[in-house]
Amino acid sequence: MDNRVFKLKISDNFEVYYLRREKFPIFYTNLLIDKGSVHEKGKRGIHNFTLKLINEGPVGKSPVDFSQELERMGLRLKVRSGYSISTFESDGLSDFFSDSITKLSEIMTAPAFRGEDFKRLKDQYVTAIQLGFQDPEFIASYFCNYFYFQNVPELRALPDFGLIPDVLSLELNEIKDFYAGLLGKTRIRVVVVSNLDLQERIQDFEVLKDVRSAEFTLVNLRESYPKFDKIYFVDMDIEQAHIRVIAPSIPRSHPSYQHLKVANFIFGGSDLSSRLMKRLRVKEALTYSASSSINVGIPLNGNIVGAYKVIACETNKRNVRRAFDLIFDELSKVHKEGFSEEELQDAVSFFKGNTPLKMESYAQLLSMITEEVIYELPYFHFEEEVNEIKGIKIQELNDVALRFFNFDHPFILIVGKASTLKEYFTDLEAEFIDPMEYIKG
Repeated sequence: MDNRVFKLKISDNFEVYYLRREKFPIFYTNLLIDKGSVHEKGKRGIHNFTLKLINEGPVGKSPVDFSQELERMGLRLKVRSGYSISTFESDGLSDFFSDSITKLSEIMTAPAFRGEDFKRLKDQYVTAIQLGFQDPEFIASYFCNYFYFQNVPELRALPDFGLIPDVLSLELNEIKDFYAGLLGKTRIRVVVVSNLDLQERIQDFEVLKDVRSAEFTLVNLRESYPKFDKIYFVDMDIEQAHIRVIAPSIPRSHPSYQHLKVANFIFGGSDLSSRLMKRLRVKEALTYSASSSINVGIPLNGNIVGAYKVIACETNKRNVRRAFDLIFDELSKVHKEGFSEEELQDAVSFFKGNTPLKMESYAQLLSMITEEVIYELPYFHFEEEVNEIKGIKIQELNDVALRFFNFDHPFILIVGKASTLKEYFTDLEAEFIDPMEYIKG
């Protein structure tokens, strides 16, 4: 157990984790509740919309009044909706730490749920749709989730957006009914980075005891991903083509995760030095950006679900097939030739030098410890991971690449002008998506 992070047990299913830093008299806090969009029963997006409405302020205070209260103390509060865990974030001067906890308690236990706020948020959501559906990156994210997770409905909607028809049809009474079960069966974990000794301030958390009970809801989620044998084209009148290639991956709890992380870094995770960028941008001049990344999965009921890896590339529509083929050519080279010792050592040097930069600011430390609490990792886990990476042998790396860095029967989605793009893929089965059909309430 790393003695830099302290743990306080306030009561059953209510814990506080904190790291002291004396550099500044400030605090950064994440309050975690074990509820997210996977706990929605019915309309996708109701969880996120409920949190947004909670953030409008407590009973007896208008959104403006509540905002001004926070501003006078220099406090910031923000809510983030996740799949299985949602976060109430706050930060400010340490003199107002106890006030921030009180404000969190106010909005969580006595939200106003005013009709006028509900209407305004729905109007804002409509605006977000209009803006989002002008952005090919958003469209790619929205429809990748929708079709890749088609057999796992709990993960099908983006947790911070939901499914558009579901959200547009929401009624205020549905929000109130959902809220009634939102906090009643959950646990709370609070993560704090500050100059404060919270052992001496346990009483600050007393106001939060009423927002939870000793139970939290379990969700049975069955993962099932088909072998995809076609391309999904999402029609958008743009000159570019935005390519996404997705396949299941191993969770970060897997023994080979660090090896896969290094393999991904070499292949497409290291900007201009990655294989994808050297081939598609530097050599072929087909793109400004080509990358690969690993989604480490979602913690749920002690397991990690929904892990996947993704390759992304943006190119001119006339170059789309060339770029597409080169992506799979580079994947083929990984399996036929593997990675080199030089590539491995370059990756080791990067992680060795980059890791300390992840632990500089209060916000970075908060993010790191929050991740450790959620995924049950050792505190300051980056330090241990660097040692693991330094010990990787080239044969081990290539063995993992053969087993886990594969994209057999992947999910493929391309955003662009479908009438033009289809001419380049006549040899492959395709499904064409009109995004406007998916925004009707």
